[in-house]
Formats: sequence, C-alpha cells, structure tokens
Amino acid sequence: MAAKPETRFAAWVREGLKTVGCETERIENRVNLGIPDMLVGVGNAWAMVELKVVPRGKKVRVRPHQVAFMVRHGSAGRPCFFLIKHELDSVVYLYPGTDAPSLLSVGLMKTPTKAWAARGMQWGELAKELGFSLVVP
Repeated sequence: MAAKPETRFAAWVREGLKTVGCETERIENRVNLGIPDMLVGVGNAWAMVELKVVPRGKKVRVRPHQVAFMVRHGSAGRPCFFLIKHELDSVVYLYPGTDAPSLLSVGLMKTPTKAWAARGMQWGELAKELGFSLVVP
C-alpha cells in the first residue's frame, strides 16, 4: 500500500531538516487531539509543527482541536507552526500556529509567513523561521 501524502511529506521534511542539523520526532497521538504532528529541535530549542498537504485548491483541513491547541500555545509564545505543502503548485507554506482560525476559514488565501518552491527547498531558511539559530547553513 502506498504511503499517504502527509506521511511522505513528513519523511521529506524530516530528511531535509536533518541536513541543517535539526532533529525531528513524528508525533502520532490519538489520545490528546490537536497535538501537532512533529517536534523539531536543535540543542535545547524546539518547535511544534503541524503538517498538512493540500492536493489542489486553497482549503486546508484544520480540525477544531488543532485550532484550539495552536492558538492556546502560540498565544503563550510557544513555537507552533503549520507547514503546508500544496501538491499541485509544489509550494510549501509556513504559518504561525496563531493563524489556525484563518487557515480554517480562508485556507491558503491567508498570506503565509514564508513560502518556498518545494524543488530546491531552503531547509536552512525554514529552520531559521522556526526559531533556530544554531543550524548549519
């Protein structure tokens, strides 16, 4: 059976961030709904990242529990992000967790913090946007 798009995206992100010195842990949690998919760390710094894949169009499937988690923790200054890959356009978008309500209502019409072409992804730039300054360029 072929891997789901989000599973392939998670593996791609993990391998890419590894090249710039980040460690990642995929979080699979069916007990505490809303917890992001991936924990990314460098040294004693970390960020939580919710991964989404949008096959076409602008709609991002964000669940209410994810909105609540991201807004609560992002508003408290904890590093929470959405990393969204638009498959048709082959673009990767980064949004802060506090943008969760906008992503739910208007999807990718919301202006991202940063966007990259998936081909030639700038992993060092992503790591910097996640708040890591110890990353090898």
